[in-house]
Amino acid sequence: MNTPDWAALTDEEIVLLAQQGQADASEYLVMKYADTIEMRKHGYFLPGGDDDDLRQEARIGLLKAIRDYHPGHNAAFKTFANLCITRQILTSVKNANRRKHGV
Repeated sequence: MNTPDWAALTDEEIVLLAQQGQADASEYLVMKYADTIEMRKHGYFLPGGDDDDLRQEARIGLLKAIRDYHPGHNAAFKTFANLCITRQILTSVKNANRRKHGV
């Protein structure tokens, strides 16, 4: 199978390819959104974790966005991805704080 010219495709088209099982489409989006991940994790602290842990949580959020995105909902993938990344980071920080405080 030939690798598409990723730059010629929209994020939404690339997401559809990833959802159809094209692993290099997901890899491309993870690389493309690396700066977004770095910006989104900035300002958060993960008790018991480090910067790499936050980065990994942000990547999980991006992968969930790729898995769950539906183009018919009138939202750009970038918007949806930002939301999923931020939610994943917040969830991991909240869970770490609960464990830290024994809640």
